[in-house]
Order: sequence, then C-alpha cells, then structure tokens
Amino acid sequence: MKKLLTLALAAVLALSLVACGGSGSIKDGTYTAQYKEPSHDWTEYLSVTYKDGVITDVDFDAKDANGNLKSEATAETYPMDPLPSEWIPQLEENVKAAGTADKIEAVAGATSSSESVKVLMAAVEKQAKAGNTEVVLVDNAE
Repeated sequence: MKKLLTLALAAVLALSLVACGGSGSIKDGTYTAQYKEPSHDWTEYLSVTYKDGVITDVDFDAKDANGNLKSEATAETYPMDPLPSEWIPQLEENVKAAGTADKIEAVAGATSSSESVKVLMAAVEKQAKAGNTEVVLVDNAE
C-alpha cells in the first residue's frame, strides 16, 4: 500500500512539474518590441536574446526617420544632457540584470526611456513565453 501511495504521489508531482514548466517558461531566441509611432522624432525598440531562460543580450535604442540611431547622436544632433551614448548602455545592463520588466531600474537623466524600456520589456516577455519571434508593435502611451 505504501508503494502504491508513493508511486501515485510521484506521478502527481511529475505531472504538475510538466504542466507548470510548459506554458509560462521563456523560449530561447531573440524577441523584439518597438513602438508603433515615433515619440519626439524617435521610435524606440528593445531586442532581448534568451538562452536557457536567461537574458544573454540586450539591444535598446531608437531610430529617427532617416534610420539614425539615438545611441550614436552627438551634442549637435541631440540637445539633451547626458547623451544617449552615456545612458543607453546602462539601461541595457539594467534590463539584463533585472531579467523582468517590473524589476528594471531607471537611469538618471533618461526617465522617459527608462519607462519605455519597461513597457517594451513586458511585450518582449509575452512574446518569449509564446516563442513568437516576430517583432511586436506596441501602442505609444502618449
């Protein structure tokens, strides 16, 4: 009788682990989310690569209508201080360290983009759980 009970409990445990692991886990791959419309002439995007459920690479940036990257903007083309080349790498590191949208720390001097990366990361996470590597377009909050 004890053997039967032990086998039954083991079977239930195994089935529950399989059920929990399937639908909510992150699938390996690169997932991208971007805003549908530009904000202040820039369209922000976030690409995140996962391997074994862990973030291995993050690319956050924005493009203007000519395809120029915000991370490459100069003081002449981007009138705010600090320059994006200073805070974008830190924001990318914060995404990688946090691992999830609700834990991403903001970067001083980049309040708007810090909020944007959280929104885009939430969309990336949804795509990664579904294993959908198509670029997802996110409605602008403005």
